Amino acid sequence: MLPLNIILILLLITVIVIGSIVYHITMKRNRIDKHLLKGEFPGSWRYILNDYVKFYHDLELAQKSLFEKRVQVFLATKKIEPIDTEIDDTVRLMVAASSVIPLFALPEFNYPDLREVLIYPNSFDQKFRTQRFWGHEENVVGMVGNRFMNATMIISKPELMRAYDGEVHQNNVGIHEFAHLIDGVDGATDGTPKILIKSEDIPRWHQLIEEERLRIDEGASDINNYALKSNAEFFAVVSEYFFGNPEKFDAYHPELYQILAEMYKVEPRMND
Repeated sequence: MLPLNIILILLLITVIVIGSIVYHITMKRNRIDKHLLKGEFPGSWRYILNDYVKFYHDLELAQKSLFEKRVQVFLATKKIEPIDTEIDDTVRLMVAASSVIPLFALPEFNYPDLREVLIYPNSFDQKFRTQRFWGHEENVVGMVGNRFMNATMIISKPELMRAYDGEVHQNNVGIHEFAHLIDGVDGATDGTPKILIKSEDIPRWHQLIEEERLRIDEGASDINNYALKSNAEFFAVVSEYFFGNPEKFDAYHPELYQILAEMYKVEPRMND
C-alpha cells in the first residue's frame, strides 16, 4: 500500500490534470474567431439584415450598430452547420438575428450553453429523421437541449427563412428556440425565465399564463395552441408572437404584451 503522502500527491496531480482538461475544453468552446470581429461589419450582411429582419430594419442607426456587433460575436463563437442542405450568409444571419432579438437589451449575454446550431433541410421527427427516411413523422421545426442534444440547436431551414421574409409574422422558429435557452438559464426550462422576470412579477405572470391557456383551450385566442403543451412552450410561443407581430399582439393581448415588454426591456411595436 502506498504511503498517505504519495496518495495525496497523486490525487492532487489528478485534480490538476482534470482541471486543466476542463479549462482547455471550456476555452476552446468559448474561443472567439477573431477574424469575424475585425474590421467593419460587411456591407452585404447589412443589406441582408435590412431586407429580411424587420426588427433590425426598424432600429435607429446607433442601435443597428449594436445589433451588428452582437451578430458578429454570435457568429464568432457558435457553429452553424448544414445537415443535408446548403446554407449561405443569409441563413447564418437569420440564426444570429434570432439570438440577438430576444436579448437585445442584455448585450452581455451570448448563450453560454449553446455550442452549435444545425440547419436541417426541412422539418423532422423526434428521432431527427427528415423526409429522406421512411416512416418518419415530419412535424418538428426546431429543437434545443433535448436529452443528448446538450449545447445543440436544430432548426428547419424553410421555417427559418419563412420567419424572415421582411414581413410581420406570428411564428418565428428561431426566436422560439432561443426563448427556450433564455428560459433555461436558471436551471429550469419551466416558462418562468428568472433571468428576465422580477420575483414580485412571477405570480402575475403565472396568472396570465393560466388565463390565456384557458382561452386557447376554448378556441377564444389566436395564440398558437402549441402553447398548451407546457408553460415553457407558452413562453416560447408568446415570445415569437411578441417580437414577430408586436402591433397585433399588443392589440389582442395587452397584458401579456406589457409583461413581456417588462421582461425583455424592449417595446418592439415602438419601432414600427
